[in-house]
Amino acid sequence: MAATPTGRQPDDPQAQGAAAAGSALRGLLTGRPAYRNRWLAHVRRKRGDGISYSAVSQVVALHVWDSGLRPDTDRDLPRRLRDRVRQALLGEQLTHETVTWLTDSFEFSAEDTALVWEAFSGRSELDLDGSGITSTLRHPPVPLVQPQRHRTTALFSRYHLGADRMLRRTEHSHVLLALEDGVDSYAYSPRDTVTGVESVVGGTFTGFRPSSPGFVGLRFGLDRRLRRGQHASLHYTTVHRPTPGPCVQLRRAARKRIDNVDLRILFDRAVPRRAWWCAWDDYDAGELVRDVPLDVGADGAMHQFLPYLEEAVVGFRWEW
Repeated sequence: MAATPTGRQPDDPQAQGAAAAGSALRGLLTGRPAYRNRWLAHVRRKRGDGISYSAVSQVVALHVWDSGLRPDTDRDLPRRLRDRVRQALLGEQLTHETVTWLTDSFEFSAEDTALVWEAFSGRSELDLDGSGITSTLRHPPVPLVQPQRHRTTALFSRYHLGADRMLRRTEHSHVLLALEDGVDSYAYSPRDTVTGVESVVGGTFTGFRPSSPGFVGLRFGLDRRLRRGQHASLHYTTVHRPTPGPCVQLRRAARKRIDNVDLRILFDRAVPRRAWWCAWDDYDAGELVRDVPLDVGADGAMHQFLPYLEEAVVGFRWEW
């Protein structure tokens, strides 16, 4: 079987997501007049009806300069971005940062932004009719480790369970939008099974913080201080200790709105007999608000994508 241009096989979900998102981006940039006119203004020599990677790169560069993501003295930035933009729009290679830069540079609508992120993440196992989940919480959530001065515009979480049916590690990728000047850190409270943090990209793990019983606070310093309206990406892996019994559920809570939420559970050899996609009214215990049967993939995976999540708790539960 021939490899894709990125070296991944065509049936790799990551490669499929890049291809689908690239197609969606290309269609929107050529099909929506507001987006098309923005890059057409930077076309120097029109060649056929195809999209101009150089013109799109110029629009992205202007946004990156204006946002302070790169210094405006970096005049070579549009040229360097051209290959990155070309690979993204051809679906050959795409990152969370590139998706964010493109959707922000052209001021995509909320609906178009969600469409691209869903394509990038891979569609959910269930048809959620494009709707998010809000207001399931009936009890106060875990207190914040620090005041929240950002909004999460994309969240990708991967939970890895070992052959012993225990949660071994989680991988999280966030795209953060500063709501005020001076945002330089991110913090949250996962369950206290976390014993360490590894593979931090986009920041530095600065240590554990006090939290509620059964939870532990994690704090990260970002690579740079953000002004209002600027974005940052943060990727890290948490390592977990074994629990007394096998893991039978995983939950994700959102106090304030999180856009483009992608949750995936990967099982190593031991695969559940039955599984459900759920919403609860509490992060720790509480009652089920929604309970929908899920098919566990042949590769031992469960997946859901939500356009948004706010004041709610969602996740998976299963039986071995």
